[in-house]
Amino acid sequence: MSVCYRPPGNETLLSWKASRVTGTAFLLLAALLGLPGNCFVVWSLAGWRPARGRPLAATLVLHLALADGAVLLLTPVFVAFLMGQAWPLGLAGCKAVYYACAISMYASVLLTSLLSLQRCLAVTRPFLAPRLRSQALARLLLSAVWSAAFLLAVPAAVYRHLWGDRVCQLCHPSPAHAAAHLGLETLTAFVLPFGLVLGCYGATLARLRSARLGSGRRRTRAGRVVGAIVLAFGLLWAPYHAVNLVQAVAALAPPEGALAMLGGAGQAARAGTTALAFFSSSVNPVLYVFTAGDLLPRAGPRFLTRLFEGSGEARGSSRSREGTMELRTAPRLKIMGQGGSNGDPGGGLKRGSQEWDP
Repeated sequence: MSVCYRPPGNETLLSWKASRVTGTAFLLLAALLGLPGNCFVVWSLAGWRPARGRPLAATLVLHLALADGAVLLLTPVFVAFLMGQAWPLGLAGCKAVYYACAISMYASVLLTSLLSLQRCLAVTRPFLAPRLRSQALARLLLSAVWSAAFLLAVPAAVYRHLWGDRVCQLCHPSPAHAAAHLGLETLTAFVLPFGLVLGCYGATLARLRSARLGSGRRRTRAGRVVGAIVLAFGLLWAPYHAVNLVQAVAALAPPEGALAMLGGAGQAARAGTTALAFFSSSVNPVLYVFTAGDLLPRAGPRFLTRLFEGSGEARGSSRSREGTMELRTAPRLKIMGQGGSNGDPGGGLKRGSQEWDP
């Protein structure tokens, strides 16, 4: 692609020093925290083979760590690009590296959405818990996630080009292409998935409130993990997609207007916002530690497997049906601070301890 649409101002990813410095700092911090953290998550969950099968939530978290860890291995390339102000790998490397980053972005947001959906179903439809433990279902969902990620990431490679043999950034043949690509990316990687996430959490909260359940001191740890993952992903990716929308609108605006000038500003700010989004790949292991609470000193390095033990997915269908009946009849359940399951991502009612894991 030899001719690229350029917004007014002729800005590039390297135009703003503040964006370059901020981006470099976020990338270095992401590598420092994320690489060992995601390796730890993979080590903890990959070899875990419980008798009744690994819970679906644990499998999704494992693949989320794989996606995040893989993209963090590319950190040195981006640091060299921002610090040296020249792309080090040529045109083929430019396309390949950004394609890999886009795959990670789509895989992460799809896996996060599935975690929220799984959580919602486990609370609102507890009789489905045994089916959520199915390894065939896990394989089907993961195949769909990775296939969709590889497909949706293709435009990230198609529209990458070397500007002046120095800057690897987006190169659209026309303003219409720029608006369509950036708008579609934000729609598929942010707006639609997080619409699903918000819908799932709304349904979950409505279910819990309708049952008039008390909010005990110890909420389900795995539930807090899922909520923290969703919140962190949304906050860290929001600036990147805001830049996408600004550039998409600017591309369709009259070229001489003030709105069109925002396209150049968005291009210059993209280095910092992309690095912030990159940082999202490193925060999940930190979130697991903070949400583990007193489980960490008691379980040690295996706290992640303990987090997902006792999942509502693991309980038999009869127990799930019993839990559903008791939920309908009990006016109020006492939340126990000790005993029962530690961190039930699936939710459910355990009759012996009278504990509902929201």
